[in-house]
Amino acid sequence: WVGVCRAYLVEAWWLRAHQTPRLEEYLSNIRAAITGPILLPAYFFLSQNIEEQTIQQLQSEFNIINLSSMVVRLSADLQRSRNSL
Repeated sequence: WVGVCRAYLVEAWWLRAHQTPRLEEYLSNIRAAITGPILLPAYFFLSQNIEEQTIQQLQSEFNIINLSSMVVRLSADLQRSRNSL
């Protein structure tokens, strides 16, 4: 949660400073701000037998949870930017 809050503070700073971040900065920051992976511990409580390979896949930056969270976040940001025009 600390990383998520820091990422939100970075976004607030960009907004207050009327600064548009470079694409690399923006993507790096939203990786830290997505909350889907924070919900992963619930998966461990719901599943009784978890294989080591499953744990490694869930910890990967390129798993389905991270990537789908990124798509949702990008979609929401795009919608917000369209509404502000």
